[in-house]
Amino acid sequence: MHIKNVLMIALFCLSGLQIKAQDDELKKKAAEKAALKNIKDTGWIKGGFFSTNISNTTFSNWSQGGTNNTGLISNANLFAIYHPANDKYIWENYLELAYGVIRNGESTIDDPSNPGTRVKNPFVKNEDKLIFLSKYGRKINEKLNYSALMSLNTQLFPGWAPDDVLRRNNHVSNFLAQGFGFLSVGFDYKPKTYFSIYASPVTAKYTIVREQRLADSGLYGMEKAVFDTAGTKIKNGQTFRNEIGWYINISINRDIAKNINYQTRLELFQNYKTMQFIKMDRNWQNTINMKVNKYVTVSLINQLIWDWDVDVNTTLEGVQRKVQIKNFFGVGFSAKFGDKLL
Repeated sequence: MHIKNVLMIALFCLSGLQIKAQDDELKKKAAEKAALKNIKDTGWIKGGFFSTNISNTTFSNWSQGGTNNTGLISNANLFAIYHPANDKYIWENYLELAYGVIRNGESTIDDPSNPGTRVKNPFVKNEDKLIFLSKYGRKINEKLNYSALMSLNTQLFPGWAPDDVLRRNNHVSNFLAQGFGFLSVGFDYKPKTYFSIYASPVTAKYTIVREQRLADSGLYGMEKAVFDTAGTKIKNGQTFRNEIGWYINISINRDIAKNINYQTRLELFQNYKTMQFIKMDRNWQNTINMKVNKYVTVSLINQLIWDWDVDVNTTLEGVQRKVQIKNFFGVGFSAKFGDKLL
C-alpha cells in the first residue's frame, strides 16, 4: 500500500510538470504571435543581446606560481530593422559595444620610478569597441538588393601602451583616434535570412585620427606635420585620410545548435591605387555564444585585422606591419531582449 501511494504521488507530480510545460509552451507561442503581429503592424524588428563576464583568480602559498587577477567585460549587440510588409525596401541598423578591464597582481605595486614606494595598481583596458553599421536596400528580386552602406569602427575611451600600466605617458588611442569606416553603394545578396554578401565596386574608406599628436605618432599611417630647419611648422599633419576602392562584407548570424549562436563578419577592402593582394585590408571577427541556461552564457570571440597602413610598433625602424589578433573567452550573465532576428 505504501508503494502504491508513492507511485500515485509521483504520477501526480509528473502530470503537474507536463501541464506546466504545456502551459509554458502555449505562453511562448502566444508571445511569439504577438511579436510577429507587432512587426507586421509597425515594420520594425528591434532587439539585442547583452552579457557581462566577471573573473577573479587569487593565489596564496601556491607552489606552482601564478598571478592574482581580476577582470570585468561587458558586451552589447543591438539591432533595429525597418522592413514594412509587402514593401520593396529594407533599412538595417546594427550596433556593437564592448568594454572590459583587468588588473594583474595585487591592488598595490612597487613604483618603478621610486623604489621602496607602493602605488595603486590600476585596472587596465583589455577590450573597447564601438561598431555601427547602417544599410539601406531596395529589392531587385527575392535574394538581391541595390544597397547603400555606411559603417564606423572606433573605441570609446583612451588606451595606453601595454608596458605603461601606471599611465605615466600619453595615451596611444582614444575615441575616433583611430576611427575608420566605409561609405559605399553596391549589391546585397541574401539567399538566407541569416546570410548576407554585400559587394561594392565604388567604396570610400575613411580614417580619422582626431588628435594631432596621435596622428603624428605614425601608428595610423597619417602624413606627419612638416617643420623647417628652425622648427617652425610649415604644414599641418594629416588627421583624415580617404581611399577609394572596392569592398566586400560577408556576414552570418545563425543558431547552429539549440543553444549555440554563431556570428561572423568578414570585411575586405582594396584601394584602387594599390592593387596588390598583400595591401588588401582585412577585418574578420567571429563570435560564439553558448547559452547554459536562461541567464548564463559562455562567449568566445576572435578578431583578426590586417591593415597595410598601421604600424604596430613605432619604436622599431620602418613600418612594422603584422596581423593584429584579439581573443576572448568568458562566462557570465547574459540576456536577450526584443524581437527575434529573422
